[in-house]
Amino acid sequence: MPIQRDHHLPLAPDWECKAIIDDNGIIQLADLAIAALSTGDVRPNTWMMEVRYRATSRWKLPAATIIDRSNSQPTERFTQYLEPNETGKRLINLTGIESLDQLQLTLKHLTLERDATLLGFRNPDLASGPILIIAPHPDDAELAAFGAYSQHPKNTWIVTITAGERLKRLNKQYWPGLDDSLDEASQRKGFIRAWNSATTPLLAGVPAEQLIMLGYFNDTLAALHDKPDTVVPSYSAPAITPAPYRQWNKLSLPTDGQAQNTGENLQRDLASLLNKIKPKTIITPHPDIDPHADHTASTRHLQAAIEQSEHTPDHLLLYANHLKSTRGFPRGPAHAAAGVWPTQITTQSPRNDRIASFPLSIEVQKQKALALHSMHDLGGKPGLERQLKRKLKRLLSGIPSADWSDYSGHDFFQTHIKAHENFVLQHLKKS
Repeated sequence: MPIQRDHHLPLAPDWECKAIIDDNGIIQLADLAIAALSTGDVRPNTWMMEVRYRATSRWKLPAATIIDRSNSQPTERFTQYLEPNETGKRLINLTGIESLDQLQLTLKHLTLERDATLLGFRNPDLASGPILIIAPHPDDAELAAFGAYSQHPKNTWIVTITAGERLKRLNKQYWPGLDDSLDEASQRKGFIRAWNSATTPLLAGVPAEQLIMLGYFNDTLAALHDKPDTVVPSYSAPAITPAPYRQWNKLSLPTDGQAQNTGENLQRDLASLLNKIKPKTIITPHPDIDPHADHTASTRHLQAAIEQSEHTPDHLLLYANHLKSTRGFPRGPAHAAAGVWPTQITTQSPRNDRIASFPLSIEVQKQKALALHSMHDLGGKPGLERQLKRKLKRLLSGIPSADWSDYSGHDFFQTHIKAHENFVLQHLKKS
């Protein structure tokens, strides 16, 4: 018997329409005006089909393939994978389609209830103003938003908050035997990762002047938020300061020359950058979905900095690179559609959250894989136990082995090389 589990976000769609999925998978919309929306209204925006599904296998990954029948030749757009051995409410990502009135789903290893709901969300115009991406660690900007920033490189600023220097064991350094002490190896790790942050976005055309490394310390951001006036040393290299990790910055920061790892300094730097950049859009971790303590704290520091600054952005795009107790999400191999996070957020008060999904072409997805490869922390091979578990899951998934593109050993090369990048969109009120 499949496990009952609904995924839920309190959302305020811009369009909402009842739908029927017939026995052939053809989607029939009840609102003819929505069905008749032009490509100019459909293509730039986010579209989700809220369905109830039931997996028909304990192990095989349920798959829904979106087919566009608006042309003479039906075209498979992408496939979204769901959880095996589960039943419940899910959102099927339709974003990237051209028309709403000629859609069909083909199903593998699942059944769908006939009643469904189409949800549409207006995407923000990322070209209309500066974009500021908050990356708690080197590689977070690439994982969450490489596709988004590669399409607007001249408009994008990336602020990497920590150097990601923490090294828990000496045998985990990137090149075995290079350094003889944990302190030295940690400093070098931070140096390499800060260099990654200063160079990888150049692959997409982001100007070097718009890449800023703050150099604060890995796994300390929650403590800095709780006690902003307290200096917190690096866990694995207590003698270092943020200064060495700022050496590639083209823009000066107010704490340069006196930087210590404190929340006050971090928020002061962020407030200064907000006043300088005046971003219309800020891309930052979702504090209620991404459970990583540094990710949650990064957005809390940002919120404090907005209050201190003279600038309020129009909206936030919130991402989640980590999920609590969940591996392998979004499901399926690289290049599949990206589903919405498996979460059950509920609230008693009205919410204005929306989903913003941005489709990535195959070429952009390949460029994203290249960008992730340039990040040293995503290299290396998984251990033997992880490799065996991965092989077994793939064997049981029902997906041909040739469909799993092994661009690297890290899970992120499957989960984050997807046909969409998804965010929660929150509009901010000017104070």
